[in-house]
Amino acid sequence: MTRFPALLGSLALAVTCLAGPVAVSQAATAQAAAAAPSITVGQATAGHVGQGFAGFSYEKDRVGAGMFDAADTDLVRLFRLLGPSVLRIGGNLVDMTPWNPNGAGGSATEVAPADVTKLAAFARATGWKVIYGLNLKTGTAASAANEAAFAAKALGSSLQAFEIGNEPNFYRTEATYEASYESYESAIRAVAPNAVFEGPGVTNGQNAWLPPFTAKEKSNGLQILSMHSYIGDGATGTIAAMLASNGKGYEDKDETALQTAKAANQIPQWRMSEANSFYHGGTAGVSNVQAASLWSLDFMYGIAAHNGDGVNFHGGTSTQWPLNYSPIAYNGLVPVGVQGVFYGELLWALAGAGALHTATVTGAGDVTAWGIGNNVIVDNKGTAAQTFTVNLRSGALMGTEFVLTAPSLDSTAITLAGSGVDAHGSFHPMPKMVRVSGHKATVTVPAGSAALLVTM
Repeated sequence: MTRFPALLGSLALAVTCLAGPVAVSQAATAQAAAAAPSITVGQATAGHVGQGFAGFSYEKDRVGAGMFDAADTDLVRLFRLLGPSVLRIGGNLVDMTPWNPNGAGGSATEVAPADVTKLAAFARATGWKVIYGLNLKTGTAASAANEAAFAAKALGSSLQAFEIGNEPNFYRTEATYEASYESYESAIRAVAPNAVFEGPGVTNGQNAWLPPFTAKEKSNGLQILSMHSYIGDGATGTIAAMLASNGKGYEDKDETALQTAKAANQIPQWRMSEANSFYHGGTAGVSNVQAASLWSLDFMYGIAAHNGDGVNFHGGTSTQWPLNYSPIAYNGLVPVGVQGVFYGELLWALAGAGALHTATVTGAGDVTAWGIGNNVIVDNKGTAAQTFTVNLRSGALMGTEFVLTAPSLDSTAITLAGSGVDAHGSFHPMPKMVRVSGHKATVTVPAGSAALLVTM
């Protein structure tokens, strides 16, 4: 009996000695868990991503030059990789390239009926819709109506809308553009009664045009409200400036103004119908590399988060060379490969269509994330790899991860799920299997990389 209290005391002392380390260990574990990088996808819908969100924009002279040819199987495959989307034909050269209804076709200096017929065949081969630009600055309403009548018939269901002029803020006031728009719209409707229109297509910071233009033209066939967006001049572009541009300054203001005007006037869509990193062809080592892939993802998210319906990344012209920002690179009319922005668009397209969901990132800096449907995109612009616990909106049984990566932010050696995209449109991804347990998944995203988590 006398030994029992002593034994109990010894046990109590042992427990006391153990309790301290155990408590510390539990606290350390809790602290580590709190600090571990995580992503939580919100339940609320913050927008919608539809088919055709990630598209292209090309200069009008490329139509006469014959770039869009259904017989060019390489270019057809490159377009098809993004799924059915939207090709906008316009740019500065829309106002410098006349319509010649009697032309033979095949000349970059004009557009003739045979050229539009070839464009229509290309649209059918790819499954893409076309926003077709018409010459305002040096054209006439009568000539535009003649061209529009032919284009409407040739393109048929591939025609999404007509665009009147390009960046009219450089040569019209808002009021005089409205007058021009209405004269063109009236002339076109006389020969193509079902025509719909996109506009005003003004440049960065000109969003003051949107309220008056939209309020008046919503009854004149305006179906797509549009603007153009660039960060700055290609001569001064840097990776740091590009990656810092999203969600700040005029881009956010323009997106908000487009969202507001669309809702206030019940316009079906708004698009950033021409956009890219730095104008005048972009910047070598900036606009054509991995950093541009990551920038394009955040840029598209900003549009979707403001109830936007898509973006047309610009590329393909005869007046600026080389085109560092062009998603598809060309030697003349021949596609020779793809560049940074194309990979961003491809990752976005692989995420599919569905409701947009915001996501909260904790424990990691310079990382953005969001959900599209039940899938999640993670954009890691930081200098370290990160492993995230992803808290999903709904439970899943399995997942796969498509990693968009390169040796460095300024590298052109980009791969997506272990595969590059070659000039022939060949792409053979091998996504990784991801551990999923109910509402949680774990993904690792290398430094300067992005990842798409697909769950099912």
